[in-house]
Amino acid sequence: MSKLDYGAAKAEISKIVEIVKSVPENLQVRCFELLFNAAFESKEKKKTEKDNVENHENKEEAPQEKSRQEPLKLPGNVLGLMRRNSISHEELGRLFMLEHEPLLPVYKLPTGNLAKAQLMKVLMLLLENGLLNNSLSAPYAEVRSTLKEEGLYDSNFNKVLKKNHTYFKGAISKNGIDESGVVDLTGPGMEKLAEVIKELGQ
Repeated sequence: MSKLDYGAAKAEISKIVEIVKSVPENLQVRCFELLFNAAFESKEKKKTEKDNVENHENKEEAPQEKSRQEPLKLPGNVLGLMRRNSISHEELGRLFMLEHEPLLPVYKLPTGNLAKAQLMKVLMLLLENGLLNNSLSAPYAEVRSTLKEEGLYDSNFNKVLKKNHTYFKGAISKNGIDESGVVDLTGPGMEKLAEVIKELGQ
């Protein structure tokens, strides 16, 4: 009891002595011991128990911190795409900081060919939605606004999508674009996405 409050201890002992005086003489020593232990050991015991609880809580928090460092569990659709096309977790990690909250894209689109960059960006946007929502799709309006935000949108954007309609279903077909629809990937679109992942992840 290195941090004993001597004033409080003295007051506590005075109370104990008063109680001890009220019992028969042959029981006074034992009574004093019991009351003294009850008064002082219980405080020390509570402190020890509190320390033990805090230590236990700290030990429980440690595995949670460790689990944050483990690789992110990927959604089923993305895992399926990776398995079918031999894409490693490491390759995907070159495109997105997977453990970052929120998910952070780190890929760089090639410059010099806007149509190619537009197509790649659409595919990457669908992949990002797959990582976030387990759905390799996005509303056309979201696709368009994302490209506008990143300076990749021009008057030829819809032509690029229609030209590559074999990769997309839903909002995009060779006949036109449903601006209120959702852009999904076809089978060939999945293969094209895998090809782009490998290209950007080099």
